[in-house]
Amino acid sequence: MDYEFYYSRDSGNFSLQLPSEQDAIARFLLDEFVLDQAGYHLLLRELHALGQHSSWQYQGRNWSLFVEDGDVLVCHHSLLELEHEPLPDKLAGSELTLDEDNLQAECGLVDLIKLVEQWQVFVAGQQAKLNGAYR
Repeated sequence: MDYEFYYSRDSGNFSLQLPSEQDAIARFLLDEFVLDQAGYHLLLRELHALGQHSSWQYQGRNWSLFVEDGDVLVCHHSLLELEHEPLPDKLAGSELTLDEDNLQAECGLVDLIKLVEQWQVFVAGQQAKLNGAYR
């Protein structure tokens, strides 16, 4: 999985860029954990504890992460809610569709672990620079 990390000195915002088909993973990490190092540690601990044939899920405020046999699915809660609710009668034959781009993505467990570890190192390094640890 290709990714790049960014920090904007002007806005003070961190961002990570993934290929467009995996953008939901970046949004999941930023929306659910922001810069919470303790949250990333807990996530990594859970992910590292999984075996190749394990299943596990994380339910966040807006996103869910599902792991099954080494495969990861990140999905926004709006998609999960739509699976259980029928469309209103007025919409049921229309050509309206939900734009699912950026609302779900898949990757391998090993790739996700590597991404989260690298992201955590990047964020910690930038925060250390901001706090004057590097001169």
